[in-house]
Amino acid sequence: MGAEASALLKGFLDEISHVWPYFFIGVLLGAVIRTWRLHVRMRDHLGKFGMWAVPAAVLIGTISPLCSCGSIPLFVSLVSSGVPLAPALTLLLVSPLMSPSGYTITAWELGPAWANLKFASALFMGFFAGGIAFLLERRGFFGNPGVLRTEYGKVDIHAPDCPGELHCTCGDQWSNRLARKGHGTPVVFLAKAWELTVTTGKFTLIGVVAAVLAERYIPREWIAGHLGTGSFGNVLTVTLLAVPLHVNEITAAAILYSLLGLGLAKGPALAFLIGGPATSIPAMSMLATMCRKRVVATFLALCLAGTLILAMSFQAAVDRFPAFSAMFDYVK
Repeated sequence: MGAEASALLKGFLDEISHVWPYFFIGVLLGAVIRTWRLHVRMRDHLGKFGMWAVPAAVLIGTISPLCSCGSIPLFVSLVSSGVPLAPALTLLLVSPLMSPSGYTITAWELGPAWANLKFASALFMGFFAGGIAFLLERRGFFGNPGVLRTEYGKVDIHAPDCPGELHCTCGDQWSNRLARKGHGTPVVFLAKAWELTVTTGKFTLIGVVAAVLAERYIPREWIAGHLGTGSFGNVLTVTLLAVPLHVNEITAAAILYSLLGLGLAKGPALAFLIGGPATSIPAMSMLATMCRKRVVATFLALCLAGTLILAMSFQAAVDRFPAFSAMFDYVK
């Protein structure tokens, strides 16, 4: 028992010792965005971009440090204030898939090629979902009642009487309290960096622990035998299994490093990396509470379809071009 515990502790410490520089680079980038409120400034003007609203939502989503649960209140606030569904849905989908800290952690855990692939996948998912939602909205698919359930109507997530599902605690954050007291930008920046360190660090630790346990206890033969071919069945299985998982992009990257080492094919790996963060059960249940069934079904269908298209296309490319496949054979 003692030897096993020592081996697990050594694996955990080795992983932490290597990941921390990438972790703090991501934290500092996120703190810059939050301190100068870059994503908030763009978000507040999202409804004014017109035909460029979907591309703007994709850009905002890639720099926004929000997970799926954090993106839903923002989504509801946007559509209730009159922003069209297409850009709001795009932002809801892209935000959990990409952030500065998520990119840097993925670059460490899986390599720069995987980080760039995830970035490109987030762009594809945003334009894919936003474009289809735009066409459906133009054809009246979502009907006259609107996006939200009628009992919610107009919602301001910063209002004291907003529904419990959308209760906003932004003002209670330490950094925002310091800003209200008149502290300068350097102090607020350090506070934002600390808040991101705590929030992001929690998910990083969860991912590292899960990765160490998976690498030590999941039989390599089982993964290689059941999910190692990259067939459509493999990709579909991983995509469907990733839907209920409550993993964000940082946790998913850490877990995926071990699964790839155990023999998981690259196509199913991308399905896990993209599908898991966007469709967790807590996020989907909150969305179902606030929005009409047709909107929820459309969002889930777009997530699944986009994930399958990306994963199968990627698997076909790595099967066809060995040199391209080798780019994703990352060893720390």
